[in-house]
Amino acid sequence: MQEIEKIEHRLRDINRLKLKLTFGNVPPFYHAVATSLGMAEGMLKYGFENSLDILTDQRNWNLKYLGGSEDAAGQIVCPNKPRLSVYKVFTPQGFEIHCLPWKAAREFDFELASHPQMDFKFWRPNSMKTVFRLAGLHSFIKMYFEHGGDEADLQLIRCAHNIAEEFVERLVPQFDTQKVFGVTIQNFFDFAEMKYKAGEEIYLPKVYALQE
Repeated sequence: MQEIEKIEHRLRDINRLKLKLTFGNVPPFYHAVATSLGMAEGMLKYGFENSLDILTDQRNWNLKYLGGSEDAAGQIVCPNKPRLSVYKVFTPQGFEIHCLPWKAAREFDFELASHPQMDFKFWRPNSMKTVFRLAGLHSFIKMYFEHGGDEADLQLIRCAHNIAEEFVERLVPQFDTQKVFGVTIQNFFDFAEMKYKAGEEIYLPKVYALQE
C-alpha cells in the first residue's frame, strides 16, 4: 500500500508540474492520459472489483478440473487456481494487459464454454481478456518525440510504467500464472526513441497471435 500511495502522490506532483509549465493551459491529450492513469491508480488502491470480478468469481471456475468442490453451506473450496498467461501489449487503443486462459496443456484466445479441460466454465474475451488499459498512451509517447514533450510528459510516462508494473505484480498471485510476457511501457518508450532518432516510423510491436 505504501508503494501505491507514492504513485498517487507522484501523479499529483506531475499534474502540478504540467500546470506550471503550461501556465495553466494543460493540453487535452495530456489531460486524457493523466485521467486514464488516475483511474488505473484507483484500481490499485481500491482493488480489482472493476476489472477482474469475472475472473476471480469461483462460481465460474471449473471446479471438477481444478479439484475443487462446494460444501453443504454453499462455500467453494478449491485448492488450485485457474491458469492464466499475462501479456503486456500496445494496441490501437493504448497500453493493455491481457489475460489468456488455458485448456489442457496450452493457452487459447477465443470464446469457449463447458470444455472439460478448461480452468473456467466459460471464457468470453470481450469481457474477460483485457483487465487493464491506459488509453492513448502509445500516441502520447509518439507525440513526446515527434512534437517535443516537456518534463511533465516524461514523468507521466514513467508513472504509467510504474502503475502498470505494480498492477501486474498484484495480478500474478491471484491465479496460477503460467507466464508474464510482452512489452513494458519502458520497452516501448526506448523503442520509440530509437526509431525517432533513426528517422523511422514508430509502429506497435506485435506480442502474440494465437491460432487454433
